[in-house]
Amino acid sequence: MYIKKRVLIVCSVLLIVVTAVLTVGLVNPFGFTNYLDFIKFSTVTNTIKNMYYEDVPMSDYVNSSIEGFAQGTEDAYTNYIYGEEADEYMEDVSGSFDGIGVYIENNIEDNTITVVSAISDTPAEKVGLVSGDKILKVAGVSYTGEQINEAVRNMKGQTGTTVDIEVLKAESGETVSLTVERQHINVKTVKSKIIDGTNIGYISISQFIESTGDDFNKALSKLTSDGAKSLVLDLRNNPGGYIEAAVDVASNFVKSGEDVVYTLDKKGNREDYKSNGKQYYIPVTVLINQGSASASEIVTGALKDYGLAHVIGEKSYGKGIVQSVFGLGDGIVSVTIARYYTPNGTCIHKLGIEPDETVPMELNKYANLDNLTLEEDEQLSAAVNYLNSVSK
Repeated sequence: MYIKKRVLIVCSVLLIVVTAVLTVGLVNPFGFTNYLDFIKFSTVTNTIKNMYYEDVPMSDYVNSSIEGFAQGTEDAYTNYIYGEEADEYMEDVSGSFDGIGVYIENNIEDNTITVVSAISDTPAEKVGLVSGDKILKVAGVSYTGEQINEAVRNMKGQTGTTVDIEVLKAESGETVSLTVERQHINVKTVKSKIIDGTNIGYISISQFIESTGDDFNKALSKLTSDGAKSLVLDLRNNPGGYIEAAVDVASNFVKSGEDVVYTLDKKGNREDYKSNGKQYYIPVTVLINQGSASASEIVTGALKDYGLAHVIGEKSYGKGIVQSVFGLGDGIVSVTIARYYTPNGTCIHKLGIEPDETVPMELNKYANLDNLTLEEDEQLSAAVNYLNSVSK
């Protein structure tokens, strides 16, 4: 009887502890460790809820609270979106949407909406948007960097309609007004060809989505079958994307089993992303510019560190952090979880990658790369000259 009674008492204590933990989790969903912070939060939220002059759906309070919690990081890439914004995000990452075709970010240094790059062959590229341009107004409404989601929503719209935007140009410092016609955009991330009059293959990658690795592998295989003896990998204006896709691309050159990139979180936990593919032994040049960011810098950094490519162009953007994105009910949470490092242990965040050969180019040319001749594209010309010199 004594043993049974003791077991009963222990079980009762455990039940009380578990119940207490669950209760604290329910009443303290944001995990406050300071009791005064918890009291302040509860007092303010209840005061607003009880005294505000109109009824507001509880879901709006909850979503706004989560959104504010994410903004507390003061990190442009950590955020929470829900409703229409979440639906629009899923359209964007699918690579098929109606809009003007530009990658932008909230520049927290000056609270502006800043262009990372225009997508190739889209309205944004055609009107001359380039990396560093700042979008000040959309449809006559001024927006700050913190209002980037609202600005994006207004830039999107039915194919064939137009939207007016006011832009502060990075090169001239002038503010210009542009009328942009929206179109349906299906992002084709990989384009390839043999450069006329040469045996040099050319592949451009506009961003890294789920299919990019497979598409790149097919393009590279076809180019080599068609007689390409060297390669220009064009990552200019590429804002990045999936780290796994970047690893797939780099795996064509980095020795199997070697690190392409690794990440470190705030606790020092390391995750290695290793090469897993067939290795091509051909001379490679990589083209980068101010619009080359994130996953494109992962590929560039790996090939540069291992001496597998000659990098030409201008210093890259400098986004050396990684986000984890996951769904939460009708919302989507993006959290910056780690810094990434090139194989040599370099974190390029806010620093960028310096090319082996710096070849400056006018910013307006970056908005028209597909239409430049070889002679007009100084960086591509430099790549061809380099590959011709090492292939002799």
